[in-house]
Amino acid sequence: METVTVGSIMERDAYSCSAQATLKDVTKSLIDRGVSSLPVVDDDNHVVGFISDGDIMRAIAEHKTRSIFSGGAPTMLYYDDETIEQKVLSLRERNVMELATRKVLCVTENQSVGRVADTLAKKKFKKLPVIDEHGRLVGVIRRSSIMRYAFDLLFHDNENKKQDE
Repeated sequence: METVTVGSIMERDAYSCSAQATLKDVTKSLIDRGVSSLPVVDDDNHVVGFISDGDIMRAIAEHKTRSIFSGGAPTMLYYDDETIEQKVLSLRERNVMELATRKVLCVTENQSVGRVADTLAKKKFKKLPVIDEHGRLVGVIRRSSIMRYAFDLLFHDNENKKQDE
């Protein structure tokens, strides 16, 4: 049996956002498109980051006061006195790259589905950007795409067995 590659099951019409986008634009895009993350691309469509709803949630979450002890009295490091509304409004015009992950794990179309499934499982990622040999975004591979492929194999295998009987 031939090894199936990412290119044969990936989504080619991948949503992405520009590295110049504001977090307001990104949040609207996530909600309007019903996705939880987006690759961030530069003007030449090179992947330069990855933004998720989790990145935004961390930015607006309530943070506990942190202090350090240096042998004597504690020294205050951080005090969070902003409301969630203030935090959300302060994100509006900030650039996506302020919150985006800059070290992005990408895959290529010729990688095997099994290897990518292993990476998605181990890293607990839901999807990965797929790039060409020049680092440009050409699609995304999702867990759901791999699961759909696996279930198609199971379904077709059962159909073939029934026809053989």
